[in-house]
Amino acid sequence: MNYRYQAIDKDGQQVSGMLEAASEREAGRILLRQGLTALSLVEDAPRRQGARFGRSASRRELQLVLQEFATLLESGVSLVTAVTSLARSSHHPQLTAAFGEIAKAVRRGDSFSQALREAKLPVPGYFHQLVEAGEATGKLAEALRGGVEQYEYDQQVRSEMRSALVYPSVLVLSGIAAIAIIFMWVVPRFGNLLAQSGDRMPDLARWVIGGGVWLNQNAMLVLLALAGLIALAVAVLRQPTVQARLGEWAASLPLVGQWLIEAEVGRWAGTLSTLLSNRVELIRALDLSAGAVRLGFIRSRLQQVGKSVKGGATLSSALREHRALNPTGYDLVAVGEASGELPKLLRALANLYQASGRDRMKRALQLIEPLAIIVIGVVIGTIVTAVILAITSVHDVPL
Repeated sequence: MNYRYQAIDKDGQQVSGMLEAASEREAGRILLRQGLTALSLVEDAPRRQGARFGRSASRRELQLVLQEFATLLESGVSLVTAVTSLARSSHHPQLTAAFGEIAKAVRRGDSFSQALREAKLPVPGYFHQLVEAGEATGKLAEALRGGVEQYEYDQQVRSEMRSALVYPSVLVLSGIAAIAIIFMWVVPRFGNLLAQSGDRMPDLARWVIGGGVWLNQNAMLVLLALAGLIALAVAVLRQPTVQARLGEWAASLPLVGQWLIEAEVGRWAGTLSTLLSNRVELIRALDLSAGAVRLGFIRSRLQQVGKSVKGGATLSSALREHRALNPTGYDLVAVGEASGELPKLLRALANLYQASGRDRMKRALQLIEPLAIIVIGVVIGTIVTAVILAITSVHDVPL
């Protein structure tokens, strides 16, 4: 930490400046060694970007600070120096404040795992177990690196899912916007036909033009209602229970469901591999890795697997009993158990599911795009057909 000081030198002159020290007491000793008598010592808090206080740290910001932390430890930097450096860094204030609390706790003599829990740094649950295992084995840097790599994998899966839905979402929203423009500003121009010859129009033409006229006349009311519905939908979708139910529903869909399931099982296999590689006990590792799965029915199966293993069953037989993986997964786990290389085989399984998930994602997108185009085309075609029917019915144009 940095300290601003005011002091008196050997000649009785008052001097001031700034120095770096791990604590206020150490700063005082440094001044004495320099022949200065401290009058005041004040910790110099690093300046923050005020605009960032209004939001929580993002997953990307957390990922970056964890990467930096693991790199510092791997480079031979002491734990106290590493956490103190991050507490003074330019990362998000929520993260620097957490590392500041960790630094104080570690200097008091607390274990790093205890300090990490008390600081409430927003890391996944398996991170705490990795840290405890790393402290027990004396390989804290390796354990942290394993946790960072697993966290990066989790974020990569999440990012791929979001990126995959960008183009279909833009396509659908553009189509909805085009339909709204046609329906609210083009169709109402034919409203006079409805007033003059509405009884002679086909039902489709009467409904479409009447709906367009009504929307045009009540555009502000419709926009307010739409904004309210969007706000309500966003609020509802932020509820964990709603997200869980939507995930369960999406997992039941053809193709998309298999993609989601394979992504979740891949995350489970990767998390379990990381935990086992860092000497976390198998039963505890199974509980933690199952907790990292978001789809409820898969999480339930994996929790049953943990209970079966606790009861004496092998991991491969428990997975097969509860139908938690595919046949390839069972074989890889069985080979890992027989060879004593279970973490490596689980990592290979995670990579296999990740690659398979990407292929399914591409196939799903290949279906979503033409389906959206067809639906939008049908709606616009229906509107155009209704307008043509209205014109031909009024002017008695034979079809």
